[in-house]
Amino acid sequence: MSDAFLEALRTGTRKRISLDDVRRAFFAAHPEVLTNPGRSALLLERLRALEEAGALVLPAAGSWEKVGNPPLPTWVQVTRDPALVSAVDYAAVPWVPELGFWPELKPPALEAARTINDFLLRRRTTLTMVPIKERSLEIFGDEKRLDALRASGDNSLFGGRLPLSALGAFVVPSPLPYRLADAAGQPVLVVENHNSFWSFGEWNQQARRYAAVVYGSGKAFQGSGNALEQVLHEVGGVGALYLGDLDPAGVRIPLEFNLTRGDGYTPVRPAVELYRWLLENGRRRPLEERQERAGHIARNWLGAELGGELTALWDAGQWVPQESLGFERLTAGAGAFPPS
Repeated sequence: MSDAFLEALRTGTRKRISLDDVRRAFFAAHPEVLTNPGRSALLLERLRALEEAGALVLPAAGSWEKVGNPPLPTWVQVTRDPALVSAVDYAAVPWVPELGFWPELKPPALEAARTINDFLLRRRTTLTMVPIKERSLEIFGDEKRLDALRASGDNSLFGGRLPLSALGAFVVPSPLPYRLADAAGQPVLVVENHNSFWSFGEWNQQARRYAAVVYGSGKAFQGSGNALEQVLHEVGGVGALYLGDLDPAGVRIPLEFNLTRGDGYTPVRPAVELYRWLLENGRRRPLEERQERAGHIARNWLGAELGGELTALWDAGQWVPQESLGFERLTAGAGAFPPS
């Protein structure tokens, strides 16, 4: 099997090749990994595979990068004699059905698939679902390798061909911080911004309007997976309300979150009365994000009436930060807001 990367390394005049030259050769042979955030891990895996095959020698620990994710050798030494290289006959590998697409792959993805195949041959009948980094460490000896193989936000490998569930692995969502109140049976309130999380959380200790106040952390909330279900379970919350900035970006966050919800999972609803207060009383600021025809997202989130008011606000080139309803306003009027 021809290996463009190895051949590029062999064409140089020097026996010892610098890391910069190694990188250039690797990306020239595999341009598809240039935008992959795990490209360094892919390069390291390919170098180790070539070392095992006798095609090159990696240096001792003192000649590796001190930083990096993962650290790479600062040079490699190529074995010039092709006879010393034991090429892998991938056609002779007893591939499991889940990896039947292996002929479509090229190194280094093909090497990764073979490692996963070896794992499945050993464990396929005894798999339980575990976090992705635990499974990655078991398969590759590197807890980040499976993350490097999947596209951002994806729950599958090799361009969607192999679901993580086939390996007994899943992506663990980042936990959602929350401030508990003695108000089980009430909804939780998810707020977009950090300072509002403190203000609403502190106010709610006395107001007890919400079972908990949850920090959505801006756009990170869109990718929080099922973390909201865990919060609801722990605090005894019934339903979830959301409050964010009254700009297009702040409205898209809960809408995008709800698009990721499947059957049986809790969507978020707008905290209507809090949004109404912001529209009527909030401090208005110039809107830098002037997108054409953004009004539809306002109506999708807040309904025809409030959504129409918000659209008019945007058309006037303005928006309202959620911090307009801060701690002093909340404590001065605690209990004055009707249920959302």
